[in-house]
Amino acid sequence: MKKRTLLWLVLALVIFGGGAWLAQETDLFLSPRAKHLAYLKDHEEEIKEFVKSLNPKVESVQIAWEETRWEEIGNGTPQGGGKVIRVFGGFNQIKDSSWSVLVYIKDGKANEEDFIEGIGSGAPLRVGGRDFDE
Repeated sequence: MKKRTLLWLVLALVIFGGGAWLAQETDLFLSPRAKHLAYLKDHEEEIKEFVKSLNPKVESVQIAWEETRWEEIGNGTPQGGGKVIRVFGGFNQIKDSSWSVLVYIKDGKANEEDFIEGIGSGAPLRVGGRDFDE
């Protein structure tokens, strides 16, 4: 009787422990937004390089992940322009610097890993509310 109980206990531990580990490894319980953010953080260098490409004077880029927003954009039609993730940050360690990048989400692909349709500038490089080149 004790062996049978011990066997069931070990079996339950293996099943539930393995299931919890598998869910953690595959991000099974993460929301689409959490998956998007994790994916973008994995591709942080690409975002930084894109921001640097906007102006040759940009030497370093800082990303403010806590300010990331998910938005619907319009294009003048009833169906709209689609969904984007807006990423914000600063540059060159300047206190009042800012930029934003739009990450376009493929239509109907928000829950998949390959969800990015493209990337574009969401706002010009600014320092203290003025364009960076001024």
